[in-house]
Amino acid sequence: MSKRILATILVIVAVVTMVILGFWQLDRHSQKTEINERISSRLAQPSIDLSGFILGSTSQIAASEYEYRAITVSGNYKQSESIRVRNRSFKGVPGFWLLTPLELKNGSFVIINRGWIPISAEDYLDSKTSAVEITGFLRKTESAKGLQKADTEERDLESLGRVDLIRYEKQLGYEIFPMHIQLTEQNPGQIDNFPRILDMPEFEERQHLNYAVQWFIFATIAALGYPLVIYRSKKNRNKALGQSDIPIDYL
Repeated sequence: MSKRILATILVIVAVVTMVILGFWQLDRHSQKTEINERISSRLAQPSIDLSGFILGSTSQIAASEYEYRAITVSGNYKQSESIRVRNRSFKGVPGFWLLTPLELKNGSFVIINRGWIPISAEDYLDSKTSAVEITGFLRKTESAKGLQKADTEERDLESLGRVDLIRYEKQLGYEIFPMHIQLTEQNPGQIDNFPRILDMPEFEERQHLNYAVQWFIFATIAALGYPLVIYRSKKNRNKALGQSDIPIDYL
């Protein structure tokens, strides 16, 4: 196989690969747009009354249907049973999320993601706030995926790698609601506006569109540039052999 044939095959493979990657990024853009629209739509719906809300702890389909729905609850924080979620940043500063069980009037428990605290405040305890009314939205539990390392089951933990309600429930020793609430407002407010309330979730979609355009541009450059390189190479070789680009009839 000649070098030119091999180079042509490699260029064709590269162009096809770049086109596929471009369409993959377009699909990712579409998915993120759909997610953002779904979040906005659910947050705009009337707030859920948790006391009349039924959700099986093993029903992942129901959890997906209700994620990001607005909800208001009231009860008492169990401050001493709070736990941190490590490796969380806020506006570029490293720290933790603070999770605290909230005991409702009917005796059931729901976990509240109260927001972000810096690494320097890892022993934070808001002892002045107990009875509260919480406004927020529902989020699903998380578990280790792919190459992520799951939290150990052998001992009580001071922090979690993610908002894993199943692991947290085992440590607490009592049943908790199978979804947690990301806090957006608390009455009475948290002391000195701390922990910092997290920003509303938004999935970046524009970057995927930019990546798609880049892949298509690369594919176009390769598809049009390679024949031009061959043409110029052949032209230079003809000149080197003393062949004229002017037809013989005009000489």
